[in-house]
Amino acid sequence: MTKTISRSIIATLIAIVIATSSLGIIMATNANAAGYDGTAQGNAALKAGVVEKTKDMNVLAKAYYFKAVGKAKQGYDWTYKATNNNIKVKCKYDFDTHKYTFKFTGTAKGSTKLTLQYKSNEKTWVKVPMTFKVDSHNNIKRVA
Repeated sequence: MTKTISRSIIATLIAIVIATSSLGIIMATNANAAGYDGTAQGNAALKAGVVEKTKDMNVLAKAYYFKAVGKAKQGYDWTYKATNNNIKVKCKYDFDTHKYTFKFTGTAKGSTKLTLQYKSNEKTWVKVPMTFKVDSHNNIKRVA
């Protein structure tokens, strides 16, 4: 009878040790997985080096901005020519300060050589050659 009680106590202790160890491993795995998911998802843009907007070259961003000054008879005039159609170009013009703000965003992966043209006065077109790269997430970078 003593051997049966001893074996029962030993078996119970082993079961408790195994259960405690398993619970610790499960909790550590869940905490580790949650920490990884949160970090990977929450900081994905930071890890890739993507910023919301930039005016600097060689910076990956959701949008690239280019500013210029000019005044034509009608206020402003601009156009562009590109080797690829994977970039969208928008312009805001401030009539008080006579400043152009061009916003470039990517629409598809690829490279584009683009010549932006805007009027600095009624007779003068300014041509600005640019080269952009767009990644698979439509982030844009001006490389030249």
